[in-house]
Amino acid sequence: MHVFKSKVDNWVLVCLLLSISACVMGASVALMVGGTVNYVFAAIILILGVGFPAWLYASTRYIVMDDDLKIISGPFSWTIPIQSIVSVQETHSASASPALSFDRLEIIYEENKAIIVSPLDKAKFLQKLGKDKLIVSRKNARTKAEGKDSKGNPKKNKANRKSSPA
Repeated sequence: MHVFKSKVDNWVLVCLLLSISACVMGASVALMVGGTVNYVFAAIILILGVGFPAWLYASTRYIVMDDDLKIISGPFSWTIPIQSIVSVQETHSASASPALSFDRLEIIYEENKAIIVSPLDKAKFLQKLGKDKLIVSRKNARTKAEGKDSKGNPKKNKANRKSSPA
């Protein structure tokens, strides 16, 4: 079993700290006003606004086991059988994912499922996955996973070729 921490971009760290600071200030205002409702409101702000981002920051990691890749990020976790991985490619996509950096890898697995990760040591991560030669271009990976040719047409198997008009 090998554990890889997520790479963390400085801007992500700054955003997390600003978010936490804003929530602490909001909770402090509620506490200064006083009252049971404001105390409950302050507790909720602190738990969600401080606890959740801190949990994501502290827990985002990728565990490569013998047969599976386990991805953990806060309360979220995914288990992907390594044999189901179709391709891995570099990406700088800003979509939500268990990755704390824009230096990312998109993992295409099963039937067109994808998840984006950002291991600190990408080369070693790929080596442990056994997928070091699987980094492919984004377009080829999507078409391969979808079963389409390079022009976007569905690939025909032998049965379809015989039954289709010539």
